[in-house]
Amino acid sequence: MISRTARRPSLPGFIVQRGAEGDLRSPERENLTSALARGVFGLRIFVVNFSSFFCFCFCFGLIGTCLLSARQVHAEQSPGCVPQTLHGQWGAALWQAVAKANIIYVGETHDRPGDHAYELRLVREMIRRRIAFAIGWEMFDQTQQPLLDAWDRGAISLQQLFRDTGFDRAWAVYSPIYSKILKTAQRCARTNVALNATPALVRKVAHGQSLSHRQRAQLPRGFTTSEASYRNFVSLMGKHPNLPAGHLRSFFAAQNVWDQTMADRILQFNRLQSGAKLVALAGRGHVAGGFGVPFYVGQKRTLQQLILFPDDLQ
Repeated sequence: MISRTARRPSLPGFIVQRGAEGDLRSPERENLTSALARGVFGLRIFVVNFSSFFCFCFCFGLIGTCLLSARQVHAEQSPGCVPQTLHGQWGAALWQAVAKANIIYVGETHDRPGDHAYELRLVREMIRRRIAFAIGWEMFDQTQQPLLDAWDRGAISLQQLFRDTGFDRAWAVYSPIYSKILKTAQRCARTNVALNATPALVRKVAHGQSLSHRQRAQLPRGFTTSEASYRNFVSLMGKHPNLPAGHLRSFFAAQNVWDQTMADRILQFNRLQSGAKLVALAGRGHVAGGFGVPFYVGQKRTLQQLILFPDDLQ
């Protein structure tokens, strides 16, 4: 248990205060990112003029279960970097793994209600166990961190948060449980962290378009891709014949912008809050198969990573 007066030294951009239930809150903090532009994260922006790219988004979101097939190629990592993966578990084994983990990913299928129920149950139980943690969201991009900060401190309503981030159009349609998770986090003083890249950046990379100076500055750096990861990507996309084969390299680059940006944000959080865990909510396609976000996190730091899939939870 962490005492109410326990406090870490001030860190640039993130001043931390913990309470009796392991809460993680920074009443005077600056934003995690210096980028202040507000983006609207919504898959709908790809539908009208970018149908092939929307197919790509859809494949990695709603059809994430295909990424768990036995035909996948798994990334080669050192034993210390290989994440532990649990499927549909709840009990002693789960909580032993959670206790050891720095980063806990929940690989969801966005339109599967049971996955969201699992996420809420996990968050509530971690609070009950007085575990210090924050919640990372694929569903918010990094430029929206100021709005999440405002929600955390009670300065804006959930309706305003959803409206100003586009969450009401892009994500809330999948499940009302997202709202319950956000409300639980605010009520119990758990910080919410925006993980993703902006849709405009990903869209431009997918279509090979030139980037603005600000967008170039948002690109993650220092990560390495491989032909093995590309072959894995191609094998997965091959299941969806509507995706033009000639665009695979560009779409692979876009997928890496997503994954590497989320990895970079997770690493940034861990540098600033090494005493707290991060529960990262993301589509299965971003965390499964030995590549994706955990793979990139492992390239830069040896952390205990745990991947949870809510499959067939009893």
